[in-house]
Amino acid sequence: MPPSPSPSSIERVAAALLAIGALAAAGCSDDATCGPGAVGASGLTLTVGGETVTYGGFTASVNNDCTIAGSGVISVSVHGTQVAGASALTLCLPRPDLLGAAAAPLAPSRVPPLAEDRVQVIDASATLSGGCTAAIDPTLAPSGTASFDGYCDGGADPAGYALRVTGTLPVRVTCAGGTTAMTATLGGAVAVAVQ
Repeated sequence: MPPSPSPSSIERVAAALLAIGALAAAGCSDDATCGPGAVGASGLTLTVGGETVTYGGFTASVNNDCTIAGSGVISVSVHGTQVAGASALTLCLPRPDLLGAAAAPLAPSRVPPLAEDRVQVIDASATLSGGCTAAIDPTLAPSGTASFDGYCDGGADPAGYALRVTGTLPVRVTCAGGTTAMTATLGGAVAVAVQ
């Protein structure tokens, strides 16, 4: 009859199993917490001149819209809409597996994406007062960064995450009197639901 395990070996096995179970339940590395935390469903803002609009209802899905060829990773699109409006703010993440809480630079929409692109600004539009509209100028590059808090499993965790953005966007503001080039300020944080 084999000897029974000593209490210390049983305790070590139990502790190891508990640790593995905790990591599997969390689904995140470095003891991070998955999900947006206290960040709300709206809160990303675009300020054009003296007017600020807010975006919310952000979702993320694997869409292959800006995948980097040969990377072996399918890109993710992140899309939200203007609160009390229909204008959109859309980002594409060519390498979602390389993102997290560290700030990643904003990049323009380009096909094919460059190997170093992490957060492409695909669309940024806004309905402004006085019947004016703003839309990103695709001929110029954005400036700034995005970070992803509570971001687990390459952004695929069903808990979602918080998107934080700070930077500027070149926009064209169109009113009844014509179109004017301006620089808009993008900022704030918003919860992103994973589809």
